[in-house]
Amino acid sequence: MSLEELQKKNPKYNIKDIYSQAFQTYGRIVNEDVDEAISYVSANVHPPQSGNCYMPSVEALENLPSIRSLSHNVYGHLDVIAGIVFGDNNVLNGIEYHQGSETIIAVTDFVLIVGHIWDMKEQTYESSLCECFYVPQGTVVECYGTTLHYTPVSVNKNGFRTICLLLKGTGDSLPERQGILKKKNKWFVAHKENLEKIESGDYPGLKGELIMIHHCDES
Repeated sequence: MSLEELQKKNPKYNIKDIYSQAFQTYGRIVNEDVDEAISYVSANVHPPQSGNCYMPSVEALENLPSIRSLSHNVYGHLDVIAGIVFGDNNVLNGIEYHQGSETIIAVTDFVLIVGHIWDMKEQTYESSLCECFYVPQGTVVECYGTTLHYTPVSVNKNGFRTICLLLKGTGDSLPERQGILKKKNKWFVAHKENLEKIESGDYPGLKGELIMIHHCDES
């Protein structure tokens, strides 16, 4: 699969190369050997037939030398969790941010849809301000704490798989929501069409059209 094929299937969006200069305000590419981590997830985790899954902290993954090295180099020996996100997502139906960066390892190709936190107006954000980036398998991306993001978008019918590193405690439960702070170090707003999230108490702060990516292998 190539960026050119993906762009041809999605002429509505300007999907950019994650290695392009356009990504520099959102994050950086980290040069680390993470082959053993990719092999571990490839062998042990397979996308569900539908939906998305998030395993925030996977001990076996966190104990891999390559993940320990990556976490030390990116987070300066702070406590970090390493989890797995996988599924068949093809839409941006919410957006979130954290204090501290999120580091993502592409176990498979995927599209990352991002925005800037400074473009939020109180608790709302306009989807037309987002940018889409194609992330090829094997890429390690650090998204800065000022980068709005959400679940990766799959580029084919086999779904996507990623490894995500975050500061320890991110995603832990709060006694109660505090505005759009739904969990510890997790600020989130849902798109108005994401009824499941809104009915569970999330604020419909992602405005504008849904961004939906068509798979390269769709007929």
